[in-house]
Amino acid sequence: MTGLVTFRLGEREYATPLSDVREVVRLEGLAALPGMAPPLAGVLDLRGTALPVLDLRTGVVPGARGDVLVLERDHADGSEGLVDGSTIGVAVDQVRAVVQAGELAPAGAAPDQGVLPSYVVEVLRGDAGVVFLVDLVTMVDSARVPA
Repeated sequence: MTGLVTFRLGEREYATPLSDVREVVRLEGLAALPGMAPPLAGVLDLRGTALPVLDLRTGVVPGARGDVLVLERDHADGSEGLVDGSTIGVAVDQVRAVVQAGELAPAGAAPDQGVLPSYVVEVLRGDAGVVFLVDLVTMVDSARVPA
């Protein structure tokens, strides 16, 4: 893993592999659609293409500012997931930086998968404290509300 995108959700700092993020755009002009269920927040017009945006933030006031990580990734293991073969946006409070993986040091022992959510790959330490390295696709899939 060469690079990581760091971002903030609430008071927590997260990172995800740069290879999973196609681009970052501002969360502006989000159009809500009737019958949407969380975590779907709406659709953005991304250069003439409708981009569904999922919002993992909690306690967000409608119209709140933020950034959108545009993801485009298939699951390498062939499993089905929410974003397989499609492009989606994930709303976050703020995209912070792109860093090299070595800039964030391991924070200790490997995460206990029995305690931490399955989307947490590793717990790292940066200048500002703990950074959770996450598989953002798995994080989005885990936030899905069953139909």
